[in-house]
Amino acid sequence: MTTLVTGAGGFIGGHIVRRLVAAGEPVRALDIAWATPAPPEAERVTASILDADALAAAMGGVGAVVHAAAIAQLWSPGRFDFERVNALGTARVLAAARRARASTVHVSSYVTLVARDTPPGALLDETVEVPPTDLLGAYPRTKRQAELFALSAAAAGQPVTIVMPSAPVGRGDASLTPPTRMLRDLAAGRTPALLDCTLNLVDIEAVADAIVAARDRGGSGERYLLTGDDLSMRAVAKAVARATGRPAPRRTVPFALALAAARAEQAWARWTGRPPTAPLTGVRLAATPCRFDSAKARAALGFAPRPFETCLAEALCWLRDAGHLPPQG
Repeated sequence: MTTLVTGAGGFIGGHIVRRLVAAGEPVRALDIAWATPAPPEAERVTASILDADALAAAMGGVGAVVHAAAIAQLWSPGRFDFERVNALGTARVLAAARRARASTVHVSSYVTLVARDTPPGALLDETVEVPPTDLLGAYPRTKRQAELFALSAAAAGQPVTIVMPSAPVGRGDASLTPPTRMLRDLAAGRTPALLDCTLNLVDIEAVADAIVAARDRGGSGERYLLTGDDLSMRAVAKAVARATGRPAPRRTVPFALALAAARAEQAWARWTGRPPTAPLTGVRLAATPCRFDSAKARAALGFAPRPFETCLAEALCWLRDAGHLPPQG
């Protein structure tokens, strides 16, 4: 059975492709851009998920689809970029998979669980259902819209499973997604102050394993939360300091100031087209401290993330090898 992986040049998609290739499975890897090159054993397709003809051709002979293509950053220069790629793109992938009679694993995100009125310290799992309009920005809103498309397809009889990773950490994040960029900046001493917030960081290797398991034995219409360690920002900074020998930032930024600065920076970014340092969506999510329960995925998919310190060491080693950090003395 050939598996089509969309977003195969991204962080999660690239790890999935390498997992399948290592298992000797036929893989078709599709992406519009290749931050992470596809292994030579995979059949590479350079195309957009918005190109209906290219997508239909890529589905030929496919038995399963892992849909990981998305804008994974928290800001994009185009006003409707998130709607086009994350929401409409998912609808097109689901429609093409239905015509090809291929099962689908849709890669969503844990941010679809965090609403504007989520109480501080809430324990969240897959039973939480949030309307898109109650979410904290364009990225979570459109990822939830994509989930609803997937759930609708499953209700109509199409085999569709949803996985919801938190912020993955580990080797090979050539796109420098927000968690990797945060670790890079801490390790390079570019973070002058910290937000007093809680983060959930998860092992990228375990996420990839669980997504393959969801393809093989996930329930249609089911959502599986793939989360790791709940850590304070201060604890993350101290772990980076221990690993690098660089002192952790001592100052803390009040949330009111961080939100005001993020709003101003986002307005400037919209004018200039340059990404903001701290996207408004990220600050809003950080201001909503939550905990997450991945018991369902652990029981059903064998999800078993390694400790954060192990993944951190691998991420920092990769960042040095890729030239994003100076060699450690």
